[in-house]
Formats: sequence, structure tokens, C-alpha cells
Amino acid sequence: MREVVWALVGWLFGIGAARRARNVIAQIHLDGGGYVYGFLNTKPGFVPAVSVINAIAAFGIATTLTGSFATFAFVVFATNIIQQMFVDIDTHVLPKGRTRGATFFGLVLLFLATISQHDWSRLGWAIAGSFLMWMVLRVLQAVSRGDLGGGDVALATLLGLHLGWLAIGNVFIALFVSCVLGGIAGLVTLAVRRNRRHFIAFGPWLVTGALVTVVFEQTLRRLLLG
Repeated sequence: MREVVWALVGWLFGIGAARRARNVIAQIHLDGGGYVYGFLNTKPGFVPAVSVINAIAAFGIATTLTGSFATFAFVVFATNIIQQMFVDIDTHVLPKGRTRGATFFGLVLLFLATISQHDWSRLGWAIAGSFLMWMVLRVLQAVSRGDLGGGDVALATLLGLHLGWLAIGNVFIALFVSCVLGGIAGLVTLAVRRNRRHFIAFGPWLVTGALVTVVFEQTLRRLLLG
């Protein structure tokens, strides 16, 4: 029953996330700041699809986490990054301001969750995870010579904050999952389009890797770490 309630909350949050994503995408396109001009957000099923995806994420989070504060913090986290994911898909841009705002709000919620669980080490690991994931993405940005954008690096601080709160090792698991999924998507795209200059947004794969790690943390640990 608890999981169903949180799924309903995720569905409602997802409706708002889809509408905000549409507004952000429209503004980016209006300003001419996007690298692609996607139309996914204009499809009739966009809002229902985003709300369902968010509901599934919330359901998975509720089955994994205990405590209302922690669950709420991670459902809000999922809502924010799913919104950013769809913005990235249609524009290949991740607005840094929105990511930073979500990071600050996420830190506040995780602080409350930490108080409720009386485990202050979690907050320290959250901050360490945020810095660690930012540092890894910053290095990848330098190596890629700009192919990896600053928006992805900013997103890493938000993802690492929540992954680290659960366990610092989750940062590496999420990065591994993201790179595997992104690599497969890149190979498929090259095979289909045969255009080596086609850019692939990495943000959606960072988001997917983080959410998969949060929901299937123990399973992934057994598979990857034994």
C-alpha cells in the first residue's frame, strides 16, 4: 500500500515535471540556445508518459527506501532529474540554474532525512559523493574536449549528492551503468545513422544510471562486486 501511495505522488509530481519541461524547452528553442530542435515534448502523450515514468520511479524508490523523509527526498530528486532528462533529449542542453536549484533543495531534504534517521555520516557521504561525481565528470569533460557539456557536469553534483547519501560506492556503480547504456546507445545510433558527427546527449543516460542504481542498488552490488 505504501508503494502505491508514493507511486501516486510520483504520478502527480510527474505531471508538473512534464509541464515545466515543456516550458523550459520552449524557452531554450525561443532563445536559439539548443543544439537540436526536438519535438518529443509536443506529442500528445508527452505529459502522460512523463507522469507514468515518474510514478514507476517513485514506486521503485518506495520499495527500496524506508522512512518518509528519505522517500520524499528521493521522489523529488527523481522528479527533478527526469524533468532535466527530457529537456536534454529535446535540446541537448541541461540548464545549470535549474540543476543548481535542485541540488540546493535536495541538500535541504537530505538534511531533514538525515535528522530523521539520526545518522550524520550520511550527510558527509552525500557531500563527498557530490564532489566525487562532479570531479569524474569534469575530467571526462576535459578529455572529451567539450563534447561533454557543462550541464552534465553540473548534473553530476545533484546525482552524486543523492547517490552518496545512500552509499559512496553507488557513484561508481551509477557511472558504470550510465557509460554502458550510453555506449550502447551511441553504437546503435552510429549504426543506424552512419553519421559520426551526430551528437548524443549523455544527460539521459546519467539520469537513467542514477535511478537504476537507487532502485536496484543491492542487485547491482551483487552483480558487479560479488
